[in-house]
Amino acid sequence: NGNNNIKVEEKKIFTKNMRNKHTILVPAMSPIHFQFLKTAFNQSGYNIVLLLSKDQGAVDEGLRYVNNDACYPAILVIGEIISALKSGKYDLNNTSVMISQTGGGCRATNYIAYLKKALIDSGFTNIPIISANLNNLEDNPGFKLSLPLVNRILMSIIYGDLLMKVLYRVRPYEKVKGSSNALYNKWIKICLDSLDKANIFTFNKKVFNKLIK
Repeated sequence: NGNNNIKVEEKKIFTKNMRNKHTILVPAMSPIHFQFLKTAFNQSGYNIVLLLSKDQGAVDEGLRYVNNDACYPAILVIGEIISALKSGKYDLNNTSVMISQTGGGCRATNYIAYLKKALIDSGFTNIPIISANLNNLEDNPGFKLSLPLVNRILMSIIYGDLLMKVLYRVRPYEKVKGSSNALYNKWIKICLDSLDKANIFTFNKKVFNKLIK
């Protein structure tokens, strides 16, 4: 259009060389599930760090870059990521962020667009964004959903669903205060240990069948 003042930001790609070097920041959208997903990804060679912000600061940061007409989780997720990048805890030359992208009609598909804009507006244009999706929506040469990783992801989701349902169903009615959390924490360790080899026999016979009982 002849306007030479328009600046186009070049997209930063997560490359294969970055896989072994980069810390990958991930907002924990569901803490029970994501503790298992973190382990699943770490055991497949990715250095995942979960962001578990619980203060108003993340919300305030998110509102700097996301219109308040957007859904609250989008504001919180973007705020957590930008707050982490500003914290000084991470080497910004070796840091990426990962966010899920459904590819469907849900607004969660657009979180990655919010994030791209927020990174540009906050000056973090050198931070690659990894889109975790099954539809090849974004180009991430350094990120691959291998069969062992998919297996661990499926196990993680099942563990998360089961533990969440059991814990939330039982805890309000426990006779001994803290007993539900104690049993929950015991099974977290068992499930996390089982993700190491991700053996289907161990999953079916030693963990899953006992858990559902």
